[in-house]
Amino acid sequence: MIGKPLPLHDLGFQSTLELVENMPDVVRVCPYKKGTCILKAVADETTKAIAKLVARQRSAKARKGAGAKAAPASSTSKNPQSFPRRVKTPVLPASVKAELQDLLS
Repeated sequence: MIGKPLPLHDLGFQSTLELVENMPDVVRVCPYKKGTCILKAVADETTKAIAKLVARQRSAKARKGAGAKAAPASSTSKNPQSFPRRVKTPVLPASVKAELQDLLS
């Protein structure tokens, strides 16, 4: 958004994934196929209405089949072996967290 890389090391993180894992109220990390993951923005009071509309949308597969219903959401439980945890959790400055939350919304 600002044309510069995130200052991960200055904030005490080794990767972008590590940064977002430490912001559970802003973004949720969900395991996906073959060791990849999906980042899902967490709705707050200003974005709850939008999140509800998106949740009610039909998927592309459901639109192709006549009368098909959207598939139920899969479990988002984390596999502890997929995402190693840091022992020391750095504190993310409020200004950076607010900017990332604004960007995600």
